[in-house]
Amino acid sequence: MTAAAGVLAAGCVGIVGVAGASPHEGTTDNTVAAAAAAAASTPHAAERPEAARTATRQAPAPGGTTKPPTRPRPTATPPNPPAATTKPPQPPQPSSTAKPPKPPKTDGKHTGRATFHSTGMGSCGQVNNDRDLVVALSSELMPGYPSPNCGKKIRVSYKGKSVDVTVTDTSPGSGRYDLDLSPAAFDRLGDRSQGTLYGVTWKFL
Repeated sequence: MTAAAGVLAAGCVGIVGVAGASPHEGTTDNTVAAAAAAAASTPHAAERPEAARTATRQAPAPGGTTKPPTRPRPTATPPNPPAATTKPPQPPQPSSTAKPPKPPKTDGKHTGRATFHSTGMGSCGQVNNDRDLVVALSSELMPGYPSPNCGKKIRVSYKGKSVDVTVTDTSPGSGRYDLDLSPAAFDRLGDRSQGTLYGVTWKFL
């Protein structure tokens, strides 16, 4: 027997009971009959669709406490750049006590070659012409500017001849004790056609 048939049977029994009951029992029976009729109109819990019961069981409970995932925090600290400890090299400071270079010793007689050149403005700051009795010494004997040997006089000798000349210039291509004479000074010792005189001796006066 289904639940609906049971409810109908109960309703019939209640009607029969109402017909044979006393006035006091009628009120109670009316209440019972009303309850039976309400039960008959409401479907039994067993007859609810399975899907509704499933949805009821699976519905999430309100007020859930699930928290969103937390982002991981970086723990690695970036390395600090190394501190520079090497100092840049400092440029050398000029010495305020630097002394001009000393000329090499020229005491005594020296032997070398003699040539001639066209005169003009010399390294000693003096202008000369080819008729002047002047000489240019090697770079080794003319340090600095002007050289300490500027203006000094020397005596040049060659095969019994001699001439006194003044230092006014520098001859970069000459050897240490070679002389580059003016044309007039060269003529006092030899012929220009010779070009170079070998074995010339000289000394400072």
